[in-house]
Amino acid sequence: MAIPTPHRSPRTAYLEEKYKRRVVAATQPKLRSRQLQLASWAISLSITGYVVLFADFGPQEHCFSSLRRWFDGKRRQFWSLSAQEQQDLKDQGRLTELQNASASTQRT
Repeated sequence: MAIPTPHRSPRTAYLEEKYKRRVVAATQPKLRSRQLQLASWAISLSITGYVVLFADFGPQEHCFSSLRRWFDGKRRQFWSLSAQEQQDLKDQGRLTELQNASASTQRT
């Protein structure tokens, strides 16, 4: 005996397609939720960076001390002149101008 196939009316097929379109549209992430997700990541990373590198935990050693020492060394290295750069500026006659300018800003 053959199993009868269920008869689907065109109205049922239309409603099924309409339902599928609505389900797909409802389950896709919205642009606003993606923006909020990216903003929350940016804020979280910023706060983490601040806490690890700059927050005051007192004078005692803590788990971020070695990372802070490394970061401070890199920061000082970035903002200072190497021996070769100092020599080049001295040859150009500009080193004394820079030393006078930095001395005047340190006094204020």
